[in-house]
Amino acid sequence: MINDIGPVHSRRHGRVLHIILSRPALKNAINEEMVTSLYRCLRDAAQDDSVGAVVLEGAGDAFSSGADIKNLALGLEHTRKYSTEVLLRVGAEAAMLLHEMPKPTIAMIRGPAVGGGLSLALACDFRLADDTATLGYAHTKIGLSGDFAAAYFLSKWMGAGKAREFCLLCPTYSAQEAFNNGLLSKVCDAQALCSEVESLATRLADGPTNALGCIKNNLKNAEELSCESYIAEEIKNFQRCRNSDEHREALAAFLEKRDPVLPRSKVAG
Repeated sequence: MINDIGPVHSRRHGRVLHIILSRPALKNAINEEMVTSLYRCLRDAAQDDSVGAVVLEGAGDAFSSGADIKNLALGLEHTRKYSTEVLLRVGAEAAMLLHEMPKPTIAMIRGPAVGGGLSLALACDFRLADDTATLGYAHTKIGLSGDFAAAYFLSKWMGAGKAREFCLLCPTYSAQEAFNNGLLSKVCDAQALCSEVESLATRLADGPTNALGCIKNNLKNAEELSCESYIAEEIKNFQRCRNSDEHREALAAFLEKRDPVLPRSKVAG
């Protein structure tokens, strides 16, 4: 199933949903239509039981160059359907959906991932890039402070000290530099990137979706809750898994030394 209408496209490969930022002539610069379409697509993916994993990528030779600077320079806010505050909120909520939805998310990065584009990549569980990738905070260069929860994710992946350096000095990292500083999961050869991402996404999508969602929830809770509160939520997630058909089948398959046939929702369409 392929949806190629508008600035955000999607296509299905089994239980893997690819979401493609698609303004390739502008390096997938983010405008109002893109950010609102992306949020809707991610919201639907989060609620679709037939989706086991989400891959976020950019069309052409870029992941995303961040905000559409030309629109900013021309002061086109008055032509928008939504205010700047609303768009910033929608973009941040799209990022948090990538971070918190109960299924794994992967960013596949070619070329620039800067500004808001970088924020969306950082929100994913995994970030795989080829050696053309460049990552930058970028906001400092145009006198802005950052959007889409950028500093939140940078502090998590880099640590507070390195995040301050990255945001305040605004360097542009090569793929290897980004990997060395904790911003990428893996750097691949350009020819191998698609197959590496597809292999990882398929492995995750074919895994125990309910358990993976609970693990993501545990990780989120570990960041936000006291130890006592975390343990209470961890027990709830364990019991949710323990009482599931997914667990019963996985356990039986393990004992019988066979591959599990996990219960799945049918792919729409």
